[in-house]
Amino acid sequence: MKRICIYLTYDRQKVVDKYIGYMLKELKKCVDYLAVVCNQVKIVQGRNILEKYADAIFYRENIGFDAGGFKDALCSLIGWEKVLRYDELVLVNDSMFGPFCPMESIFSEMDQKKADFWGLTIHGEGKNAVIEYIPEHIQSFFWVIRSRMLHGEQFRKYWLDMPYYNTLLDTVKMHEIRFTRYFSDMGYSFASLADTKVNDSVNTQNNYMQYALLSYELIKKRNFPFLKRQMIANNTLEWQTQENLSRSMIFIENETDYDINLIWDNIIRTMNIADLQKSFHLQYIISSCRTKNLHRSVAILIFIHYANSVEYVLEYVQRLSSSYSVYFFSEIEEYLNVYQEWGYECRIIKADEIVHLLSSFCEYSYVCVLHDTDMTSDEKPSCVGKSYFYNIWENLVKDEGHVLEILNLFVETPYLGFLAPPQPIFAEYFGECKIGWNGKFEIIRNLLDEAEIKCQISEFKPPYRITNDFWVRGCILGKLKNIGKKVRSELQYMWSYFAQDKGYYSGIVESVEYASMNEVNLQYYINQITSQISRQYGGFNRFYEMKEELLFAALDVFCRKYPRVLVYGVGEVAKNYRKFLPNIEAYIVSDGQKKMRELDGISVKYLSEIEISEEHGIVLCLNVKNQMQVIPLLEKMGVEHFFCI
Repeated sequence: MKRICIYLTYDRQKVVDKYIGYMLKELKKCVDYLAVVCNQVKIVQGRNILEKYADAIFYRENIGFDAGGFKDALCSLIGWEKVLRYDELVLVNDSMFGPFCPMESIFSEMDQKKADFWGLTIHGEGKNAVIEYIPEHIQSFFWVIRSRMLHGEQFRKYWLDMPYYNTLLDTVKMHEIRFTRYFSDMGYSFASLADTKVNDSVNTQNNYMQYALLSYELIKKRNFPFLKRQMIANNTLEWQTQENLSRSMIFIENETDYDINLIWDNIIRTMNIADLQKSFHLQYIISSCRTKNLHRSVAILIFIHYANSVEYVLEYVQRLSSSYSVYFFSEIEEYLNVYQEWGYECRIIKADEIVHLLSSFCEYSYVCVLHDTDMTSDEKPSCVGKSYFYNIWENLVKDEGHVLEILNLFVETPYLGFLAPPQPIFAEYFGECKIGWNGKFEIIRNLLDEAEIKCQISEFKPPYRITNDFWVRGCILGKLKNIGKKVRSELQYMWSYFAQDKGYYSGIVESVEYASMNEVNLQYYINQITSQISRQYGGFNRFYEMKEELLFAALDVFCRKYPRVLVYGVGEVAKNYRKFLPNIEAYIVSDGQKKMRELDGISVKYLSEIEISEEHGIVLCLNVKNQMQVIPLLEKMGVEHFFCI
């Protein structure tokens, strides 16, 4: 049995990580020829990993996604003459970690099954909000094509005729979910390694992507010794809680020989930290019980802005071990007098010196940064300011036992780099729950670029926590030397990115008491919000149903306000919302884009062809990324009447 394998990889940073090397090593034991196709024109780091295992390495532009890479490999880079010298063809991409058992055992097990092609998992027949019908199919990240099908004319013709798809959705619809049905209809049989049928239903609308939602069950019980990278960043909260991912990681680390660091090294580098914080529920609950000092160098930096906070600040500082280096800073000298009298080191500092100051503490193992708050009722009721103060100090420096537990958490969690207190959700701080960039995305991105911070930043995913009070590994502060002196308010957006640059993820820390209190408070707010929505817009059961109720109600108000409705976009979003948009005058696409003459009997026009009046309301049936591109065009034209789906 002679096998040829084509392994396809793509990385936006042009890096090959060690998890790929592990996969290639395992594949190499099972195949006679291993070719790697890089969907980028060069590799800047990790090329040696490919060279160690690959018989050939090919580089190409990322045209047509994975399907385009495999097409080129088969039809030109390797060529059919060479491919057809082998009995089996293995097509694999870099979208999974593993295997968590020997690859040889996987092939040995599948050799016992009679099939013309096989894969690792099968998606049951179903549908979703984007694709109306999903046939049963072997999922495309791992396909093995056996001799009868490989040497059949239909297989070669399939790849020769396949176009280079322009969108990922087209690739999924026209290739990935079509492949299995296409060849099974020709009489070729298929099989899979994992037992996913146990979770399938005759009610096809309840079938789903199991590796994304049941990773732990599939790894432990269903014979799927891999973890898909994609599911780590997925937001599954409309369906389930996040226990599968964390349980998967624990199982992999404790029950297999796979090096869990291969996973962490890749996902911290490539994924948005806000996604990791949510997906791994990186919220640490601390109990003040540890009494032994961990003998690490610790600096606690306290910035004083108010004279009236002194008794509250001292209450906490005096609970802490004398082995910590405690420093007080303020722009106003007299605010520091009391602290100096107590024997603490104090320093006058100007606003433009803060960045340099923080960077100077990079030699400490761990650094805690704290600020006081206004304890008077001059600006707001003093109870508000005091609750805000406690939200920070109780969760970061509650007492000596609490601090020691935080330090131990850093020691025992080697990839943890930054900890923030929980988001306050009372008074005016409740509005901050809608975490956003507040118009600062471009500023922050430019600052990070100037400082040469390597991170995953997105205008659609703001930081999971915006704060200047935190615990951090001292080494992370070193890159602050590359930040300009005038940067101050922007720093609160940047901490998790500094941590990511150094190879760490970030989380939230709170005391047991605050975790209990915040759980009660969150339930109160959720109950109040859902009750109000139910009274105004009708009942619902699921979270996404609630969102739809709010969206449709707002959309109805908008469409009633403007007698002439235009829809921007002609894609899947526009088609899905067509029934909710009566009396559409025309569809719009941006100038220069390909367009059809009409959609559902309604004309499609370029933006420049439309004379927009005060009577027009424009509904943006676009994904968020495209909305962000279109809104500036409308604003430049002076258009203010638009609604974002």
